[in-house]
Amino acid sequence: MADQKPVDPDKRDSIRKFAGEAVKQATRFVPGSKIVQNWDPGLFKKLYEGGLTKGSAVPRDFTDIHGRKFFRPPGAIHEDSFSDVCSKCNKCVEACPEKVIVRSNGKDGGTEGTPMLRPNHGACTLCGDCMDVCPTGALKKTPVGEIRIGIAVVEPDTCLGYLGKSCRACHDACPLEPNAIDFDATVPKVDSRICTGCGLCVQECPTKPSSIVVLPRPKRSAK
Repeated sequence: MADQKPVDPDKRDSIRKFAGEAVKQATRFVPGSKIVQNWDPGLFKKLYEGGLTKGSAVPRDFTDIHGRKFFRPPGAIHEDSFSDVCSKCNKCVEACPEKVIVRSNGKDGGTEGTPMLRPNHGACTLCGDCMDVCPTGALKKTPVGEIRIGIAVVEPDTCLGYLGKSCRACHDACPLEPNAIDFDATVPKVDSRICTGCGLCVQECPTKPSSIVVLPRPKRSAK
C-alpha cells in the first residue's frame, strides 16, 4: 500500500540518503531465515496460528538485542532502562502520522502505558517524529541507518520468489537506500546490516499470510 510509505518525497529522499550513507559499504546478503540463530521449522506456524492475528507474534524463546521479545518504536533504549525512563506521556503515540505506535495494555509484554509497535500489523515509515517529541530519552534520536526495530525474515516455503516466480513487492516496499532486500535470481535476500524491521515489506507481500515477517533481532553469538 503506497499510502503507508512516507508521503513527503523530500523526507523520503532524506531518509534514503541518510540510511545510504550509514550502510553504503554493505554488500553481503544472506537469506532472512538464516539470520535467526535459533531458527526452527515450526516458527511461522507458531506466528500465524498463535500470534500474528492476535497481536503477540513473538515466540517465547525469543529475546532480542534490546532485551525484549516485543517491539518498541524507533530509537527505544534497552529494555532494562526503558520502563524507568519512559514517562508514559503518550507524546510519541500522538505524534505518529501512521498511528502505528500503541500504548501497552500490560499484557502484551510491555509495561502498561508504555509505547509499542506491531510492525507485522502496521508499518513504521521511519519518519522520526516519535523520537523528536520524546521528552525523556526513552526514544533516543537515532540515524535511520542505525534503527533496529527488528529484522525481516523470509519464509521460503511460501515466498513466490523461492517458488521460482517473479515478485519484487518486498524490495519495492523497502524505504532504504541501499535497499535491504536484494535477489539471487528470483529469491529475496535480506541484508541484516541494513534492515530496520520497519514492516513496510510485510504489508506489501502478496501471499496470505505474508511470506515475510518482522522478528526480534537476535543477540549476536559470543563465538
